[in-house]
Amino acid sequence: MVAVEIVELSEEVLNKAVERILSIVERSVENRKEGAAYDKEEDHRLARRIAAESMVLLKNDGVLPLRKGARIAFIGEFAEKPRFQGGGSSHINTFKTESAWEMADKSHVIYAQGYSTKEGRIEDTLLSEAIRAAALAETAVVFAGLPDAYESEGFDRTHMHLPAYQNELIEAVCDANPNTVVVLHNGSPVEMPWIHKVKGVLETYLGGQAVAARL
Repeated sequence: MVAVEIVELSEEVLNKAVERILSIVERSVENRKEGAAYDKEEDHRLARRIAAESMVLLKNDGVLPLRKGARIAFIGEFAEKPRFQGGGSSHINTFKTESAWEMADKSHVIYAQGYSTKEGRIEDTLLSEAIRAAALAETAVVFAGLPDAYESEGFDRTHMHLPAYQNELIEAVCDANPNTVVVLHNGSPVEMPWIHKVKGVLETYLGGQAVAARL
């Protein structure tokens, strides 16, 4: 109202803006269904379908789909704790979150953390475990992407790099296993300096709480 009083904003423009807001509120009230069932599991199944239809296969040199019953290595913290949503005002408390490691057949899939987003650097122990797991598998799947600190509504990115420790991990895994696939969890574009070494790249973006069920 201060802008109206000092004639920086006309009252007519303000009224139109308020009218638009009120019309949305009125439509919401008129179309509200009292007592409508809220089925969380059904919504979760819908989230799975949306996630599946949103993924983009960026590269596949005959390595995907993974052979059923094959020995597979899941490598990377995001396999156990996927980054599936943005931060700031877009962050929500989900009904449940499915990870690729949680959904995996443990009789055929092994897991190595590979990196820690909290530490933000390569650790020799985690790297060695990842290399060992990759060497034992028919196919190594590295789950990589951008941690929360790399993209936000509060600042502009100054580069398109993945964290250096993730690039180093992917390079090391490729050396240990030529059949390497990278699964990306990110909300904005990233550079892939290892693209010519990996056999496959699956872009999942920030796929929501059910993203891992379709990997």
